[in-house]
Amino acid sequence: MKLSSDWDVPSQGNKDLCDKFIYETFDYSGSLLYRLFIPDSRDAVPLVVYLHGADAFGNDNDLQLTMHDIGTSFAKDEWQKKHPCYVCAPQCNRGNRWSNLMTQNKICSLIRSLLERYPNIDVRRIYIHGYSAGGVGCFEILKYHPDIFAAAVPICGATGWENLRELTKTSIWMIHAADDMIVKASYKTDGNTVHLGSRDIYDELKDIHPDLHYTEYKVGELKERFGINPHCSWVPAGEDEEVKEWLFSRFK
Repeated sequence: MKLSSDWDVPSQGNKDLCDKFIYETFDYSGSLLYRLFIPDSRDAVPLVVYLHGADAFGNDNDLQLTMHDIGTSFAKDEWQKKHPCYVCAPQCNRGNRWSNLMTQNKICSLIRSLLERYPNIDVRRIYIHGYSAGGVGCFEILKYHPDIFAAAVPICGATGWENLRELTKTSIWMIHAADDMIVKASYKTDGNTVHLGSRDIYDELKDIHPDLHYTEYKVGELKERFGINPHCSWVPAGEDEEVKEWLFSRFK
């Protein structure tokens, strides 16, 4: 993936946060590399599953955290003091997709293995978030495994019509920029009848979904506020305390 000159880059402090994640490999019909943050708490705490975008595909077990700050946001000291939690960050191989059914099954099997290894993970509070291709992965995993997750924050993601109503079984807060041209907030406005961006999903489900929220950044907002490409809506999303507090308030 060729990145534009206005692409988001991580902050200087992100490396220290990355170092707090241990390196792990999960074997399930082939290996799945992942990083894991373990909180300094033995109370019942949430598990956050984080899915990176296409710019971090690979097999180094590093890029998913080092590419941007969003994957490490829940490992920050200030958040852990308020809301200790585990954070699991798997890495998708190049040529694969989070939306691939086998990859989805690996993610869910990995979660079950973590529940066995760390009995203080609160099974009622398993959350998932991701950006771009990871946002797509969030939607697809929720469609086929809605029983696992209490809530989700898909950022600049999209999905198709298949099993769309399954998304009503999970609390969701979507985030997108109106002028995102890599993954569009709306495909309907272009007459596309196959894909649904975050705005399209919200329009389709808002009247039947019990807990659906949507933040859309205005045209030019990400350029003006952060000097970044409109696709990089994970930057303000990672700083949005309201969304994060909402996520951690949801129980299955």
